[in-house]
Formats: sequence, structure tokens, C-alpha cells
Amino acid sequence: MTQVERIAEAVSRSLAVREAYTDLQVQKMLKALQSADTQIKAELIRIKEKSIISKGLEVRWSQLGGIQKEIDNITRDLKKELSLISHSGMQGGFQQGMQTSIHELGDIGLPFYTDLSPGEQAKLAEQVMSLVDRHALGFLVNYELQLLGNVTRELGEGIKQQIAIGLIQGESIAKISEKIGGIITNAEDFRMAGKTVFKTAQNRVETITRTEILRAYGQGRHKFYETVGAQTVTWLAVGDKRMCPECWELDGRDFPLDKVPKIPLHPSCRCSTYAARARVCRAGKPI
Repeated sequence: MTQVERIAEAVSRSLAVREAYTDLQVQKMLKALQSADTQIKAELIRIKEKSIISKGLEVRWSQLGGIQKEIDNITRDLKKELSLISHSGMQGGFQQGMQTSIHELGDIGLPFYTDLSPGEQAKLAEQVMSLVDRHALGFLVNYELQLLGNVTRELGEGIKQQIAIGLIQGESIAKISEKIGGIITNAEDFRMAGKTVFKTAQNRVETITRTEILRAYGQGRHKFYETVGAQTVTWLAVGDKRMCPECWELDGRDFPLDKVPKIPLHPSCRCSTYAARARVCRAGKPI
């Protein structure tokens, strides 16, 4: 196997690990949304059981405040859960970026890295992690939390609006539920679904999660390359039909480590970088 082929295989394995980790984080986020969806539907059933809709407009209006308070409670709890998932996922993504870089250099055949055991690889990643500016990592986490906070706020407002309109207009619970929507796990069903409050939130949460996990992953790799003395990195685009022209222009280009464009280049960008040349580490300590 040529060196080029070894590099290609090593990078391909890293990308597979990255995608699996990102998918896992997205699934955790969607599970939290699904829980909120279930609670909202339970609230709608409660409205139906109390026959609020069948009562007069004045009664419906008086009941609305209590219903909206319950929605606020549900979306507040959702925000907390998404925040916990985000905090753990971003830190894990950063460390995952460093670990895959270590694996790559070993797979490529770079001296020192080829002899590292899995335990030594983990120890090296921890050593590099200890050098990370916690304020910089905290900024990444807080940025995603801000984006997710906007989503949960808009989700809550959208749900309350649909319930208020439905109650005042005397719409059925089924009609209100249809407008609110729910979490859709089947890709084709998601594509065919109309515009609902939950579909909008689901789409945004998935986009934010994928984009920000890849940002943390990319910065983890960058920090590792910087620490071990890599001078140059090569830009790698996925190369499928979803690849945008901007990423295509960068594919295969070499950049000095301090001049490489930031990843992700745009929302949902799947590009990465790799380094085939780095300094050797001695005694498990990057130099």
C-alpha cells in the first residue's frame, strides 16, 4: 500500500468516527425534543378531557394562561436538557478530534505514533487537552447554548400561539396538534411533512448540533496539530453531490496551519483537514 493510500484510509476512518459521534449527539438532542413533544401532546389531551374547547370564548380565554404556563415549564426543562447534552457533546467532540488525529498519525506510519497503545493514545490526548484554553472551549459551548436557547424559546412561543389560536377559534385538538406537529425520524416523512412548529425546531436543532460538533472536532484536531508541531494541513471535502462549490475549491489544497480556513466553513459543512507530517513526541509528551 502506498503512503497516499494509507493516508486516505486513515482519514476515511477518522471521518467515520466523527460522523458516528455526531449522529449520536443528534439522536440525543432529538430524543429530548421527542420527550417535549410527548408532554405537549399530553397537555393537548388534558385540554380535550376538560372540554375547554367546547366551552364559551370567555372560558377558553381564561384557561389559556394556565395552558401557556405549562408550555413554558416544558420548554424550560427542554432547554436544560439540551444544554446538558450540548456541554458534554462539545467537549467530547473536541477530544474526539484530537484522538482521531493521533490514530491517523499512527495509521500513516509516523515514528512514535505507530508504537502507542490505546491507553498511551488516550494519555497523549489528555495531555494535549490539559493545554487547551478553557475559555476558548467555553466559548464554543456557550455559543451553541445560545443558539439552542433561541430554538427552544421560539418553539415555546410557536406552540403557545397555535394553541391560543385553536382555542379561540374553537378548532379541534386534532387540528391544533397537526399544526404543532411532532418529531419525525424517517427522512422521507420529514421531507414530505408540512411546515409545523416542531419540524422547524427539529431541523434547526439538528443543523446546530452537527455544525457545532464539527466545529469542536475541527478545533480539537487543530490544537493537536499545533501542539505536536505540524506545519501544514491539507483540506479534505467529502466529495459527494452535497458538496458546495466553496468547499470543492478548497479540496486537496495545502495550508500553513496558522492560515487554514476555519472549519466548519458554513452551516452543516462536513469538511476536515489532515496532516501527514508532524514532529515526533518523546516520552508521551508533545514537543
